[in-house]
Amino acid sequence: AKAEQVKIGVAAEPYPPFTSPDASGKWVGWEIDFVDAVCAEEKLDCVITPVAWDGIIPALTTKKIDAIVSSMSITAEREKTIDFSDKYYNTPTAIIGPKDQKFGATPDDLKGKVIGVQVSTVHAVYAKKHFTGAQEIKEYQTQDEANNDLAAGRIDAVQADSIALGEFLKSDQGKACCDLK
Repeated sequence: AKAEQVKIGVAAEPYPPFTSPDASGKWVGWEIDFVDAVCAEEKLDCVITPVAWDGIIPALTTKKIDAIVSSMSITAEREKTIDFSDKYYNTPTAIIGPKDQKFGATPDDLKGKVIGVQVSTVHAVYAKKHFTGAQEIKEYQTQDEANNDLAAGRIDAVQADSIALGEFLKSDQGKACCDLK
């Protein structure tokens, strides 16, 4: 008998090195490798199911997906709605900004700056709570959009997971524009 499909929800946008669609549209990355290994070990027929980040928890609670494997931080607020496995990695937060601007990552350093964050993330919550002196906390649907606005000079800084920002800083666009703050 064929195993029932298990729909694994991932954020619909690229988030290298965790998850990204390759040129053919196949999802790749180390979280995809993790999913593939677990599903092979448990003999499950898993299907990667991209979902907009701000809709990924509702997709789980309404059973449109069966699990989330998408670098989601465990928070008390999220635990009110969904269950988590044990944490399988940790990435510190980082802030990046233009190479030609000298500032740090403290609330005083970011006073008067426009800071980009991805909607519905721990970074958005943190920035709104701690960077109250910022000119604006600008929320984006995807991290790519925030990074693109930073590279284009439309915002002053971006806060996100350091591993993902490290990948952006290795890209041609990231190398040309930005540094860790």
